[in-house]
Amino acid sequence: DIVSATENFSDEYVIGRGAHGSVYRVELPTGQIVAAKKFNQTGSDVLPDMGFRNEIKALTEVRHRNIVKLYGFCKHPQCSFLVYEYIERGSLASILSSNEAAKRLDWAKRVNIIAGVADALSCMHHDHSVPVIHRDISSKNILLYSDFNACISDFGTTRLLNPDSSNWTGVAGTHGYIAP
Repeated sequence: DIVSATENFSDEYVIGRGAHGSVYRVELPTGQIVAAKKFNQTGSDVLPDMGFRNEIKALTEVRHRNIVKLYGFCKHPQCSFLVYEYIERGSLASILSSNEAAKRLDWAKRVNIIAGVADALSCMHHDHSVPVIHRDISSKNILLYSDFNACISDFGTTRLLNPDSSNWTGVAGTHGYIAP
């Protein structure tokens, strides 16, 4: 259904692009709208496959109202993609880059966005037996629902930490926030 609904992942359905793939708006035959992230097929490059596996692992470990919901995935030699809930307003970055859209973000909405992101990060870092470190929090990876509630997305660089050991890892993702 996903492949046919996007006409074999035609650019006409693209709503975002990243280092390892593109995100598509998909209207299913039932009328439900979802987002599908199709990973670039590069043959020998293992990075997209790692991102694919990281997202599945992290999003099946953590459930929270401010973390994007993973509905399913398809792993095939010719086409790998993840299926998520569709979040209407898109990224915080796209809203902030438009003067007209940014004007709709009054202080109450901005504080609500920050509180939602902080709540999700707290849940990821402290509320699970295995702490989840996102490693790429940026305005591009914060999506907004129609009511301006925030939702963290793009878990491709995520790490699940063993709480019984010392964990050191390199910096990944967008420059900016680094988890403690």
